[in-house]
Amino acid sequence: MRKKKKVGIATKVFVAIFAVYAAFTLVSLQIQISEKKQEQAELRQLLERQQIRNDELEGVIKDGANEEYIAKVARESLDYIYPGEKIFVDISSK
Repeated sequence: MRKKKKVGIATKVFVAIFAVYAAFTLVSLQIQISEKKQEQAELRQLLERQQIRNDELEGVIKDGANEEYIAKVARESLDYIYPGEKIFVDISSK
């Protein structure tokens, strides 16, 4: 008849610590994966919006840039104004 070897207390403590560490690491990695997936979704949305904008600009280029569009972009994006024009901003709202 063989005697069973008893597992030492140090081994049990080591296994318990390793199990807690592994569980903590697993949860931490799952949180990071979730955050990265959300970031990826946001970046895809941004990419789609930029592709739509690029398609619009390509359409303008193909049709030939007209002066109305150029003026609109200059006013909205670059805050340009015509010579002698005065712009008033209503600061009382909000």
